[in-house]
Amino acid sequence: MYFALNGALFDSGIAAWDSKRAYDYVRPQSAIHHYYAGKMVEAWGGPNMGTQLIPGETWRPYQDLTYVTPPFPEYVSGHSTFSAAAAVVLTEFTGSDRFYDGVTMINADFNEDGIPDMLGQHIATVGSNKFERSPATVVVLQWETFQDAADEAGMSRLCGGIHFQDADLQGRKLGRLVGEEAYQKAENFWNGTAHDPWGLERPASGSRDVLG
Repeated sequence: MYFALNGALFDSGIAAWDSKRAYDYVRPQSAIHHYYAGKMVEAWGGPNMGTQLIPGETWRPYQDLTYVTPPFPEYVSGHSTFSAAAAVVLTEFTGSDRFYDGVTMINADFNEDGIPDMLGQHIATVGSNKFERSPATVVVLQWETFQDAADEAGMSRLCGGIHFQDADLQGRKLGRLVGEEAYQKAENFWNGTAHDPWGLERPASGSRDVLG
């Protein structure tokens, strides 16, 4: 599974960053600063400031102030591409898109609440946000399917102001295509039907090894 998954993620990086370089599209932070300069916009005012009217040129993504907008082109979203490709591989390998089953626990406690986490679920405890005092109440994130989790991973970059909607949606589409191709390639290797395009197959018994 990890062989197929890592292959898909590696290929996703190549595909997404090829698109980024080809389209060289602007990030929301640069676009909003330019388009709304001198205008007031309703947006996040900063840690623990909530939503308020602010000058467009001071708009910022919803994230830690020490974490800058990534310094490379916007389109497509890497998160969307990687996540969609992973969802395809996990679905193909397990034979099901089911993620959360309400039973399976993992050997980790990411939210540090003293209880092992459930597979396909994350519980954000009160005040667990890393850069402001939130949430005020416990928030339960739960993904019934791998696809649900992948979609929300991509959407998070849209909601956070890192990407525009099109980068998310097209990144998901690209990721699914990459995941299907990568899984098929991996499957060909483990069932013995893969073709070696460089002609480096193991030589027949008794023949001379051309690689020395």
